[in-house]
Amino acid sequence: MLPKSNAKGLASDTSKSKLYSICQIRPYLYIAGCMDVSHKNIRELKITHIVDATNIPEVQRTPNVQYLEVKIDDDGREDIKKHFIEAAAFIKKAKESGGKALVYCAAGISRSASICIMYLAIEENMTIKDAYIEIRKIRPIICPNLGFWRQMIDYEIDKRGETSINLLNGMRRPIFYD
Repeated sequence: MLPKSNAKGLASDTSKSKLYSICQIRPYLYIAGCMDVSHKNIRELKITHIVDATNIPEVQRTPNVQYLEVKIDDDGREDIKKHFIEAAAFIKKAKESGGKALVYCAAGISRSASICIMYLAIEENMTIKDAYIEIRKIRPIICPNLGFWRQMIDYEIDKRGETSINLLNGMRRPIFYD
């Protein structure tokens, strides 16, 4: 069963971004927490693909929607990196088929944010810094955990030969210097 939505509406622009909302990153890509997700919202947004990054067992699925399960905890020791390519390809498939993808986790803060950041890095060749900044403007509550940041940085170094972000010891999120 899908959790009850306590969203007062959908946030499809930056002025309406709230903790309890579905936020639009691209015309075909949305991010949310599981409390925002309902069959009604999925139908209204015409979502065709969902990346479920929760560990909620036996979640009721919306008919005629394709799902990708990324079953990990919001724990820095979890291996989210192994899901980057598969999740990006799944979102790309939604886009290329004229559909829309929704990525959600428990609160729409860490796991779903990491997956969306990496989608932009992989498919749009953005740096993880630029992807983070762009998504944070739309959904200011995003805050990938430090372990996920380290894995995103490792991925970026592997692909680009350098990283756009440096973490300082003890920091919850990166500090950007321009």
